[in-house]
Amino acid sequence: MIFNIVKMEFKKQLKDKSFFFWLLGMPILFIVLFSFIFGNIDSLTFNVHYIDEDRTEMSEQLLTIVDEAEVFELHEETHLEQAIEEIRSGNITALLYIPQGFEERMYAGKPNPIEFHFDSLKQDVVNPVQNLVENISYSFQQNKFEQVLVDHVTNEYERAALLEPPFIIQAQEQQSDGVNAITQIVPGYAVMFSFFIIITMVNSFLKDRDHGMLARLATTPMNKYEYLLGKWIAFIIIVFIQIWALLGFGYFVYDLYLGNLLAIAVLSFALTLTTTGIGLAISLFASTENFGIIVTQVLALGGAMLGGLWVPLELMPNFMQTMALFVPQYWAQSGFQDIMLREAGVGDIYISILILLGVAGIGLLFAGKNYNRFLKGAKS
Repeated sequence: MIFNIVKMEFKKQLKDKSFFFWLLGMPILFIVLFSFIFGNIDSLTFNVHYIDEDRTEMSEQLLTIVDEAEVFELHEETHLEQAIEEIRSGNITALLYIPQGFEERMYAGKPNPIEFHFDSLKQDVVNPVQNLVENISYSFQQNKFEQVLVDHVTNEYERAALLEPPFIIQAQEQQSDGVNAITQIVPGYAVMFSFFIIITMVNSFLKDRDHGMLARLATTPMNKYEYLLGKWIAFIIIVFIQIWALLGFGYFVYDLYLGNLLAIAVLSFALTLTTTGIGLAISLFASTENFGIIVTQVLALGGAMLGGLWVPLELMPNFMQTMALFVPQYWAQSGFQDIMLREAGVGDIYISILILLGVAGIGLLFAGKNYNRFLKGAKS
């Protein structure tokens, strides 16, 4: 009998022309769109506009250092006032102005200011440019200091000791396999859209209740819990297939690194139980489809925002990072990130799995508590 309920639910969903769009079409559209926007984030460049009125060897040397930096690109401007107006209009972010006499003042040891104009509303873009300019200033200062030492300290060993830096930074880059924006986007939207199955579940349960299906099933020898279990199993299979289809799309189209497939499968199944468990609770409690839609949007979109599905959690304020611990989306995304970026296995993500199963258990308990009330509302 349970198999018949599962089969009936599949037939019902397959007849809905919009089913596959919401199940796969919409999430794939989001993945493609945001991958196109953020997929090349590693190739980000900072545009540095400049005006060089000095036109000397030293000013050209300064600009050459900026231009040689990998992520900075120079753009020459001609009129200072016009360039400043472009900054105020939001068309230019940063402008470096080298006044006439720059080289002369440098050799004379006089104060030698250069102007750095920037858009105060775009500090995240301005700060790297400003830091680069300041570092160049320090390098010029170091060269000047070295020249003074050469002129006044004749002992080569003493001079070398004075120029020795107090410490040396040994940069040792560590990078997990597959680290890129795709690793954030694909699992993030797979997790987010798995929660939208709740709308479909609410709609299905309410139709069974209001169109007489539930009343007719009550006249059969079927145990009342067989109906609930059959519906649940059907949606478990649907969501599990959805998650794997979206991850597979990321793998084949964007070369997403999946990591341990067993861990992916276990975590996907735990997430499936969570979303469908919550879906059962809402479906048996909701009196109208609109109620289910509103609650689902709050859970799906609010959880996506707090759970770090849209942007990496470390970029969020501290209070939001704390709040993320209380939404299941965070634990699902965290588990996928650990598997894909840090080669985690099932044993390494057991906390995420247990929390997701715990949320699923709470949903099932709430669904069981409201099941009899739901059955009493069945219409013949």
